[in-house]
Amino acid sequence: MSVIYFCKMCGRAGRFDEKPNYCYADRCDSIENVSDEDAVKMGVNIPEGKTFEFIADAKWDPFTGDTVDNPSPGRSLKDFQREIMEMVQS
Repeated sequence: MSVIYFCKMCGRAGRFDEKPNYCYADRCDSIENVSDEDAVKMGVNIPEGKTFEFIADAKWDPFTGDTVDNPSPGRSLKDFQREIMEMVQS
């Protein structure tokens, strides 16, 4: 069963079967796990099978720290922040 781990520096999260060594966005090594119940309270929703909260921000391999050659298109933290600001302003 996979667990949600998050970076204590940038707050991005991922769901993995084992604890990653690095954050996928900033390669920080300050990683902590959080229960599914606590993740819901924190507003982090990463369903089973999905790896990254913000797939477009995956620049580093979370286990080796190596550069990801072809980052995936998709949602980034910047996109999420823009969506929130649009909701607040409307």
